[in-house]
Amino acid sequence: MLLKITFILCVTALVFRCGMCDPVNVLFLSNGHSLKLSKHQNVRVQESTASCNSENKGLLRMANLHLEFCNGKAWVRLSEEMVSGKDCSDIKKRGDSRGDGMYWLDPDGGSHSNAFLAYCDMTSYGGGWTMCYTTDDKAKPRTEVMYSSKFPYGSDGYRTNCNNIPFTEIIFIDHQSGNKAYFKRKSNLSIMAAANYGKTGSAYGLWDGVGSMNSAYSYQLLICDTSFFSGLFVSGYTGNCYKKCNHWCGDTKSPYFRTASTSSSLSGAAFNTNGHRPVSARLISVGLRRSH
Repeated sequence: MLLKITFILCVTALVFRCGMCDPVNVLFLSNGHSLKLSKHQNVRVQESTASCNSENKGLLRMANLHLEFCNGKAWVRLSEEMVSGKDCSDIKKRGDSRGDGMYWLDPDGGSHSNAFLAYCDMTSYGGGWTMCYTTDDKAKPRTEVMYSSKFPYGSDGYRTNCNNIPFTEIIFIDHQSGNKAYFKRKSNLSIMAAANYGKTGSAYGLWDGVGSMNSAYSYQLLICDTSFFSGLFVSGYTGNCYKKCNHWCGDTKSPYFRTASTSSSLSGAAFNTNGHRPVSARLISVGLRRSH
């Protein structure tokens, strides 16, 4: 399906280089009148093989990874290649990184109509991190999957779709202090969040910590979407007990890296502090990467 509304590009230049992009202002018109989109409304542009003629003048489409519009006679390309990789790690490994920023990702590598924007951290610990969300409270990565330019990376509300990003490493960034910590799965076997919500920590085994955390512990991961807790959660492995999304083994000692629970007794976002209690709200981001 094509977007059948006339549009005018209100920019000096529209450039998408190697999948990295900046916000672009687009004015949509309907019957000669400006069409106002709601604050958080997104417009999806579909792939199409339709002909460009006077009847289709003004149509917008994706074709062979490029954004094009019909000027009434021919399709005119507006961008360089839009989809740069399956994930940020893929972009980094191919040498296509242009530094930290927004990139188009297409995890399934099939039809590019389901490609989406995500922030890639290309510098921390070697880069290649697909950053999933930023929050100082709660997050629901299973369902909060749409990026909005109203909430850029590093601000509360940034989201993208990490459900089908294969990973062996997970990073937590504390924007308040600038500290960073990441965790590597000991088995080095990739997992994806989509197929693993709600499993006990034993499903993913133990993880090694790197960066701002207590290296005396081995760590464990939870991928949760429950009424009690939702998000990606790393904590120490203590008392020979693997945690569950709603049972944290009574662990009141090890470092936690988590967002807030719905329980007031587990409020706040924890970064390298025990989180089996209320903690202060702090802005953190979480990202995923396959090992180099």
